[in-house]
Amino acid sequence: MLEFFIRHSRWIMVAFAALVFASTQTRWFNELNLARKAEGEMVDLRYNWRGSQAPHPDIVLVGVQASSFDLSSLSPEEIEASETLQAMLHPWPWNRAVFAAVVEKIAEAGAKVVVLDIVFAAQSSSDPALAEVLRKYSDKVVIGSAFLNVESEQGTQQAYLEPNPTLLFGEHRIVGYTTTRAEINDVIRRGKHRTSQLREFNPALDDGQHDLISMSALAVEKFKGSVETPPYWHSNFIDYAGPQGTYPVIPIEELFVESLWNARQIGGGTVFRDKIVLVGPFAEILHDVHPTPFGSMPGPEIQANMMATLLQNSSLRDAPFSHGVLSSLVLVFAALLICFVPSTVRESICLFIQNALVKALVVLGVGVGFVFVSHLQFIGSRMVVPMVGPLAGLLGMGAFGIIFRYALEQVERKRVRNVLEKYVSKNVAQTILSDPRSFVESFRGRKQPVTVLFSDIRGFTTMTEGTDAEKLVAQLNEYFLGMVEAVLQQKGTLQKFIGDAIMAVWGDTHTEGSANDAARAVATALKMRSTLLRLNKEWEGKPNRAELKIGIGVNHGEVVVGNIGHPLRMEFTVLGDGVNLAARLESATKQFHTDILIGETVEALTRDRFIYRAVDLLTVKGKTRPVEVFELLGDRSEPPPPWLAVYHEAVGLYRQRCFEQAIGKLKDTRQAIGGEDFLCEMYLERCAHYLKEPPSKDWDGSFTLTDK
Repeated sequence: MLEFFIRHSRWIMVAFAALVFASTQTRWFNELNLARKAEGEMVDLRYNWRGSQAPHPDIVLVGVQASSFDLSSLSPEEIEASETLQAMLHPWPWNRAVFAAVVEKIAEAGAKVVVLDIVFAAQSSSDPALAEVLRKYSDKVVIGSAFLNVESEQGTQQAYLEPNPTLLFGEHRIVGYTTTRAEINDVIRRGKHRTSQLREFNPALDDGQHDLISMSALAVEKFKGSVETPPYWHSNFIDYAGPQGTYPVIPIEELFVESLWNARQIGGGTVFRDKIVLVGPFAEILHDVHPTPFGSMPGPEIQANMMATLLQNSSLRDAPFSHGVLSSLVLVFAALLICFVPSTVRESICLFIQNALVKALVVLGVGVGFVFVSHLQFIGSRMVVPMVGPLAGLLGMGAFGIIFRYALEQVERKRVRNVLEKYVSKNVAQTILSDPRSFVESFRGRKQPVTVLFSDIRGFTTMTEGTDAEKLVAQLNEYFLGMVEAVLQQKGTLQKFIGDAIMAVWGDTHTEGSANDAARAVATALKMRSTLLRLNKEWEGKPNRAELKIGIGVNHGEVVVGNIGHPLRMEFTVLGDGVNLAARLESATKQFHTDILIGETVEALTRDRFIYRAVDLLTVKGKTRPVEVFELLGDRSEPPPPWLAVYHEAVGLYRQRCFEQAIGKLKDTRQAIGGEDFLCEMYLERCAHYLKEPPSKDWDGSFTLTDK
């Protein structure tokens, strides 16, 4: 199954891309509440990114505000001087003579159109006064009607609410509907300027008529003499100038206070001259506030934005259907291309998680670029490009492609690692798979300090001559299982098997610092010692198992790390004097009758963690400077043996040519040890020899090791 997914990964992603693209074009997707809400939010973001614009200079707002109900800002004398202000002191709804006075005042000031954003549906005794003014200025006045949800015994029903008949006459159209339909998340983004009652009540029974016109369209028509509005079945985006307050509002009561009428804001009525003046409710208690892309906004200011949109023909339009389809196709294809790099899963096995992160960032970058271009079209071409479908396709395809490829890479990487670890060390396999750049750099070679361990079985050649091959291989596998486990437990690199010998390195593929690397190598040597003791006990008495003895050498030094060999067969290894000395120390264990020899650099790095016994100053073959080597006794969890200090005094006396004193100390050490000790016997023989034949003047106490 894995092989099938790897081999056909491209076609699987192509098929998924086609599925994603097709899904984003379905009616089901585009009618999802979540998708519609998200699309609306994206439109609102573009409004806000664009920012506020100047209000249209030909539109003036006069508002019924909170201050219009108590008139506390006015003096009693000012109120007493105006019958209209006195009428405003009465509870809402006001006497319609108030609005008659407002229309008269504004019209007389030279307004080109006066709009009352109020539906005078109920009959009132003051209707004649308003009707007279409406008839007088019928060519320049507009009043409202509305579509409402009405509760009845049959449930919620729609009704068309229009001014009562007293206010209507057929000479001029003065009624325009104020209703603006909110979208799914209750935000008013569009204005529809032509409709019919049947269409509003039941779109399925649309009669194809458009006998009703919006208040804003009728006002603009009277202002310009004509108006271009979209077809009745279409609604375009309102070109909002900005948030609430972008259009300043003149409180209605200021029209009837002489000092305020002549003040700069109104200028004796000059502010109204040749303008569309919209009078409407702004007070919160009148509940004519609606959500817009810029936040909550009073109904009259929404109407003002609709009028401005028609006046300057700046309606934002939906992008053509083909535009959205093409955008989705391009973005899905872009995500597909991003996920196609690298070309095959096998080529990307050596790439780590950063590859997936880079792809994710590129996908997000493409998405940001699409949003940026869409915003440029919004402010430049006044086109509202659908964004949810294309972005859903991009992110859906991108997420699937990245996760799918990454999952395949991780599974394949695990499989490759399992295979690699059978041929190279676990650390080398980890380096190859996790950090290919470091591994490639190693082809050129680099110098670095490492700790090297060699271990070898004593007398292995003799064993092969007299032991059954099958039994020997079985025992060797048991032996190597324990020895290799000791290396891996201490995070060492198992460099190679050299017949029955093991070479392990710390610090080649990764390092914890020279001291820690050396300490892990020494701990491994101790573990090998205890593991062999355990194995020999388990093998004791078994005819197909022989007792094994090993020698271990550990050294720390600067070596060359790199890939060595033929282009068709490379080997990741370490070379140099540090490696050679470790091998010499392992061999020297035979001459000093011990199982572990430690180089002086390792001893200096780890003496606070382990107990060592000085063995000798060795001059190995190919070297001129002697190296001090040590026998590993154990770690610092136990105190050093009491005889160790006396022994080191004896060795010091020996190197100072104080042979007689050294002999005494050595005999004391041998007695304290409790019997024969090879190193004590070795130094006793040397001291006796040098007492008879003193060494030369340039003697430094070292011993030349002639064997490899």
